[in-house]
Amino acid sequence: MPTENERLATLEAKVCQHEKLINDMCGDIKDIKDNLLKRPSWAVVVIITLLSTVCTGLIVFVATKV
Repeated sequence: MPTENERLATLEAKVCQHEKLINDMCGDIKDIKDNLLKRPSWAVVVIITLLSTVCTGLIVFVATKV
């Protein structure tokens, strides 16, 4: 049967290991959040807006010519 000191040492080792795992998980969660919250650059926003405007204009043009 392990002594109290051995049990305490085992417990401290497990706590240390769990703290490392928690820190790793926190870093992983931060990376996931950063990737999910990424927004497109302004150039991409402008291009998408222009293309949408052109497409809508062409649809209206074709619809009114028929």
